[in-house]
Amino acid sequence: MNKITYQLKISTSNTSNFSIIKDLFSSLNLKAKTISLPKKKKRFVLIKSPHVNKKSKEHFQIIRHRRLYHVDLSKKCLKDFLLKIPNDVEVLVLKSSRAKNSLF
Repeated sequence: MNKITYQLKISTSNTSNFSIIKDLFSSLNLKAKTISLPKKKKRFVLIKSPHVNKKSKEHFQIIRHRRLYHVDLSKKCLKDFLLKIPNDVEVLVLKSSRAKNSLF
């Protein structure tokens, strides 16, 4: 089988999903090089009362954790991986421009 090097850019708000992904790589017998990317934060401020008490506000934030994985795998393994990941995980799949030699 011909293996292609892919870059998987994965982001999620739940950090326990990364351990699930790591276990999934080991169950599929794949070696992945992991790079941690910076977090993205979105902050929201809502005013509780629009007329009076303008100082009473509620603050919310959403933190997205991101990782970049370099993986050598076939299209069939990639399809199996994408079917088994949790639903709240966003994945961007890119073909890597690295040499065709193994990463490791």
